[in-house]
Amino acid sequence: MPQNTEAFLNIGIIGVGHWGPNVARNIVQHPRTTLKWVCDRDEQALKRFQTALTGGYQCTADSREVLDDPATNAIVITTPSATHYALAKAALESGKHVLCEKPLTLDVAEAETLCALAEAAGLKLMVGHTFLYNNSVLKIRELIENNQVGALYYLVSTRTHMGLVRNDVSVMWDLAPHDVAMMNFLTGTLPERVSAVGARPLALKFPDVAFIHLFYPNELIGAIQVSWLDSHKERLLRVIGDKGQAIFNDLDTLEPVRLYQKSLNIGTRAATEFGEYTLLLRDGDIISPKVHTKEPLGQMINTFVEMVLNGAPSPSSGRAGLEVTRILCAAQESMDQGGAPVTIAWSHP
Repeated sequence: MPQNTEAFLNIGIIGVGHWGPNVARNIVQHPRTTLKWVCDRDEQALKRFQTALTGGYQCTADSREVLDDPATNAIVITTPSATHYALAKAALESGKHVLCEKPLTLDVAEAETLCALAEAAGLKLMVGHTFLYNNSVLKIRELIENNQVGALYYLVSTRTHMGLVRNDVSVMWDLAPHDVAMMNFLTGTLPERVSAVGARPLALKFPDVAFIHLFYPNELIGAIQVSWLDSHKERLLRVIGDKGQAIFNDLDTLEPVRLYQKSLNIGTRAATEFGEYTLLLRDGDIISPKVHTKEPLGQMINTFVEMVLNGAPSPSSGRAGLEVTRILCAAQESMDQGGAPVTIAWSHP
């Protein structure tokens, strides 16, 4: 497909309270985008934004002004999760391409509706699974594809901190979309069933700690821990295979990725009355591969631009966002049933 290098995107962003200003900064910095509108119902949020980022954009508290502007051809939504569906639907119905912050929606039927609307109208829908644009995660996938980790055994992700407790969604819906998206991305497949439990030590409306298990084909397991209550902040992903272990530590700015070339395999059955197996221990080097530092959010905005203007693929398309929503809805069902496994019914158009 030929590259449309002359076209530009005029973008309106809805929601600039917490994450929105970071997204807006990357829009302003991109050579093929113009920040046309900034929208937020909170007057103070708009004032803070105008102080932090000056420019020729227009401000409004009414999203309809943004959606009705014929000169604006793309909308970025960075509002609370429960508002995503209505805003994204209105944007698509107004003929705008949409980049929506994760999760796409909190309901499978709503996510399906958004994907169908975008596809029917020939519009692009993308979800802000930012870690899929992180060069450390891309390096982990490279190690997997080059067979340096070997056949995968399991993945473990820990995402914890103390504070920034939300009152609109649970910790699972707030943090786990990152980890589910990464596990799907790295394994190249989707879980067949899920089990999850959560607790409310703070006695809030939603759980503030959760443990999720994803059961992928061929006995591959993904385990996720998320918490707002842990004083030890962690952003850690471990991928264990039969040749070694790859680790992504998002808090390590010097060596974010490490490959441990150590593994344990089963040999022949030992000649004992207990029927034990011989264990073959493979010991190797600990490697810290070069990871080129680049802001993931900037790479995500660039992918959105290329997706809209040149039809480039995106690892966090609307359909990928729908998959994450379907998994988390199944996890919520499991949590409501005390952790009982829930089978995920996958169907694709």
